[in-house]
Amino acid sequence: MFEGRQLVTGQALVSQALAAEQIEDDALELAVREHARLVYRVAYSLLRNHHDAEDATQETFLRVLRYRRKLAGIRDSRTWLARIAWRVALERRRRAPEVLLEEASMASRIPSAAASADQALLGQEMSAVFEGLIAALPAKLRDPLILSALEEMSITDIAEVLGINAAAARSRLFRARQILREKFAALPGTL
Repeated sequence: MFEGRQLVTGQALVSQALAAEQIEDDALELAVREHARLVYRVAYSLLRNHHDAEDATQETFLRVLRYRRKLAGIRDSRTWLARIAWRVALERRRRAPEVLLEEASMASRIPSAAASADQALLGQEMSAVFEGLIAALPAKLRDPLILSALEEMSITDIAEVLGINAAAARSRLFRARQILREKFAALPGTL
């Protein structure tokens, strides 16, 4: 009779463990569905290469899979995933040799029905100028700018992703914008 209780208790523990694992898997699947595009964009903003960004996205979710038990205790999964993606992309950028930026983004290759060829070319040139100006910024100023402008993250999220305090993130973002404004104003042919 005692063995019967142990068997029932053991089966109950196995059932609870399976249920907990299913909940973790569901949370992971939800995180992937909700934030896969964000993770890709964060990786792409650092790596500037579609294939490298895809690889970094996969690596990010592999790390999340490894630590999925922590996912249930995470307050803001979006910021947590962005931070992991940022670190993975930084590691990949440091490991890989310097890769040239893609010639133009997909959006700039799609012709607009309203824009003439001259306007499209001017838009591509302006995009290239801005990308060059942003790339010329020091990393500590460029990173908050990319997260703010491209990923539309709040100051607190930027600070958390970069591992700095909110005041430093705000200051770096302000300084990056100020430098870009000055450099753009100094370009020939700009107002």
